[in-house]
Amino acid sequence: MIDLRLIRHFEAVYRLESFSKAADELNLTHSAVTKSIKTLEANWKTQLFHRTTRTVVPTEAGKRLYPMALDLFGFAQSVKEQTIGGEPKLNIVSGPAALETLVSPAILAFRKYYPKTKIVAQTMPPEHAVEELVQRRTHILVYHSDTVSGLPHIKRLKVTRLSAEPYDIVFRPDHPVTKTDMSLSSITKFDWAIAGYDSIFVSNLSPEVRDILTLNDFPRYRLLSQSACVDLAIQSDILTTIPRSEADRYVSDGSLISAPHPAEFSFEVSAATLVNANAEPTIEKFIACMKAFD
Repeated sequence: MIDLRLIRHFEAVYRLESFSKAADELNLTHSAVTKSIKTLEANWKTQLFHRTTRTVVPTEAGKRLYPMALDLFGFAQSVKEQTIGGEPKLNIVSGPAALETLVSPAILAFRKYYPKTKIVAQTMPPEHAVEELVQRRTHILVYHSDTVSGLPHIKRLKVTRLSAEPYDIVFRPDHPVTKTDMSLSSITKFDWAIAGYDSIFVSNLSPEVRDILTLNDFPRYRLLSQSACVDLAIQSDILTTIPRSEADRYVSDGSLISAPHPAEFSFEVSAATLVNANAEPTIEKFIACMKAFD
């Protein structure tokens, strides 16, 4: 029998590297937390921490237990939600462009298979989102492939490529950018609105591209909505960049014109889940629905 209370106390000590800090967080006494760890070690006949008066260092057994403890908490929460609600719930975190281009249309396809499943889709900085995934508070991450490849805990993730197409620059028909040579150094002198543009993606750019963007203080505006960036481009001299399939829609109705991105940026999107999560049918089906829009 596994006592979740003892595992919870172990997780706090491991994460905070301190019995005192764990006790404060759990609203317990130091001796109560110490007793929990000793009880767990005695029950399992293995040492989980090396203790001194100043440090708390996990043993190899403790290091093995920690990720499994997070999985256990996530599974327990899932059991509770499904018992109370009767239907599973999907929590999805993505970048702004992926939310509008892949996640939203996938919901329409997914609901044909699981019409009662609740879905919460939101944007979040990827370095925070991956912690939510590891803690089992979310189920699927959807970001640019370069961002996904740079995430912490990458060895614990299963990555599925969803989409790959060029980014195009879009701007109003009479925009002065058309009088430039359309090089990266020329176009970044104008004001830009970008959906997302996270630090992990930026770190994967070539030094030459990154230097040009930094020199021109790019972008002027960072938004959490691709549609909002497009609206700014339609109504002003602000430029933005969106996937070519999206750009084609605005070009066809005459509201914007487009040009290939000189840096040859691509809308390459991947989904990340925990390595064992695709065994859950709702997660597997939602990823399949997103891939259908590639």
